[in-house]
Amino acid sequence: MEKRRFWKNKYFSNQSLRTKLILPVIITMAVSLGINLLLFGRIDTIVKNMDQVYATNIRLGELEGLLTELESNVYQYLNIQSQEALDAFERNRNVFEAMVEEIDDTITDHPARRMERNIRSLALSWLELTDEAIQAKKRHDVTSYKASYEEIQKLYTYLQAYIRGLDDLRFKANSENYDVLYRYLRYLEVFMIAVLIGVTCCLMALLYRMIGTFTRPLEKLAGKAKEVGRGNFGISLEEPESGDEVGTVTVAFNQMIASINDYIRRIRESMEMEIRMKERELAMENLLKDAQLKYYQAQINPHFLFNTLNAGQQLAMMEDAERTYAFIENMASFFRYRLKSNGEVSTLGEEIELIDSYMYIMNVRYSNEIHLEKSIDARLLDIRFPGMVLQPVIENALRHGLGGVEWEKRIWFSIGQENGEAVICIRDNGMGISKETLENLNTGNIPPQEDKHDSGNGVGLANVRERLRLYFDRVDVMAVESGGEGKGASVTIRVPVLRGAAGALAGAAGEAGAAAGADAGTEAAETL
Repeated sequence: MEKRRFWKNKYFSNQSLRTKLILPVIITMAVSLGINLLLFGRIDTIVKNMDQVYATNIRLGELEGLLTELESNVYQYLNIQSQEALDAFERNRNVFEAMVEEIDDTITDHPARRMERNIRSLALSWLELTDEAIQAKKRHDVTSYKASYEEIQKLYTYLQAYIRGLDDLRFKANSENYDVLYRYLRYLEVFMIAVLIGVTCCLMALLYRMIGTFTRPLEKLAGKAKEVGRGNFGISLEEPESGDEVGTVTVAFNQMIASINDYIRRIRESMEMEIRMKERELAMENLLKDAQLKYYQAQINPHFLFNTLNAGQQLAMMEDAERTYAFIENMASFFRYRLKSNGEVSTLGEEIELIDSYMYIMNVRYSNEIHLEKSIDARLLDIRFPGMVLQPVIENALRHGLGGVEWEKRIWFSIGQENGEAVICIRDNGMGISKETLENLNTGNIPPQEDKHDSGNGVGLANVRERLRLYFDRVDVMAVESGGEGKGASVTIRVPVLRGAAGALAGAAGEAGAAAGADAGTEAAETL
C-alpha cells in the first residue's frame, strides 16, 4: 500500500522523464555507496581492533626496555660517576615515569589488572630508590648508595618478573581475542556478500518498478492508438497517471479522440438537420400550393359578400328603410375591418370604431338590451395597437358574461393613461367567473389552441393575451378580475404608449406573432 502511494505521489508523478530516468540510477548508486561505506567502516574497525590486540604486549616490551636502560644508567653512574650516564638517566626516567603513571591503579579482582597495579607500585618505588642512590652518590655517601643499589637490584628483579609475567598473560589473552576477531571478520565477509546481493536485488526491483511507471502508460496509449487506427473511435479514454511528457501525450490523445468524436457527431447532426430541412421544404412547398389554391378560392367569398351587402344597402336606401340601411352599413364596416386588419397593426381609434359597429349589430340582434358606456381619453386614439384585440373581449363579455342574465345588461369600456401606460378596461355586470377559471386565465394555463368553442366568431381571452404579449414583448399585459359568480367580471389591459417610429418598431417585432394569433382568432369560436 505504501509503495503504491509512493508511485502515485503527486510530486514524483509530475516529474519529467529525464528526472524519472536519472532518479533510479542516483538512488541505486547512493544506496550502494552507503552500504559499502557502512560495511567497509565496520571492517576498518575490526582491523584496528586486531592491530590493538598486541599493543599491550608492545607497550610492556617498551616498558621493560626502558627499565633495563635505566638500570644500566644507574649502574654506570654509581660505579664511574659518568655525567653522560646521569643525563641519559634523567631523560629515560621522565619517559619511564610517564609510562608508569598511565598504568591503571584501580583495585580489582582481574589478574592482569592486579599485576599492572603491582607493576605500577614497584616501578614508582624503584624510581624513588634510584633517586636516593644518585643523591647519595653525589654526596659521596658510599654506604648509603651501596645499600640503596642492593635494594634497587632486588626491586629490578621483581619488576622484571612481574612485567614478563604480565606480558605472558596478556599474550595469551590477546591471542584468544585475535582468533575471535578473525572469525568475526570471516563472518562479516559472508554477511557483506549476502547484504550486497540482497541490496542489488532490491535495487533492481526498484529500478524495474520505477521504469514501469512510464512504460506502462506508453503501452496502454499504443494499444489505444492501434484501436483508433482500426477505426474504433468509441474507445474509453485513459486518465493520465502522471504529469510528465507521457501524461501530456495522453491528454493530447484524449483531446484528439474527443475532437474526432465531436466532429463526427456534428457531421451526423448536420446531415440529419439537412434531411429534416429537405423534408420540411417539401412539406412547405405542398402547403404553399394548397394555401395558394385555398386563397384563390377564398377571394370569391369576400367579394360576393361585399357586393351582396352593397346591393342590400342600396335597396334599403331606395325603400327609405333607414334602420336596415344603418344595420347593413355597420355590418359591412365590421366585416371590411375584420378582413383588412386580420393580423395587421391598427390603432386604438380604429379598434373603437370596430367595437361601435359590432355593438350596433348586437343591439339590433338583442333589441337594444345591451348598454355600452364609454370613457375614452382622446389623446390615446392614435397609439398603435394590434388589430382585432378589443372586439373579441367585448364579444366574450356579451356571450359569457351577459348571455344568460335576467337583469339589465351593461358594459363599461374605458381608455385612460396611468404611469406612462395606456390602461384599457372592459367591465360587465354579468355572470362573473369562478375562482378556478379566473386563476387559469391569469396564470395562462389555458393555451390559445384549447381556448375554442364549436360555434360563433369570438376569439378567446387566452388568444388575446398571447397576441398582446407577442406584440409588446412583455408578460404583464392583461389581468382578469371578478368578484365571484353573479358579480360580473373585468379585463384590464396595460400597454406602453407607442406612436410613430417607436410604434412601427414594436409592430414590426410583434407583427408575425400577432398575425399568427389573429389567424387563429378568425378560425376560433367563442371562449372564456
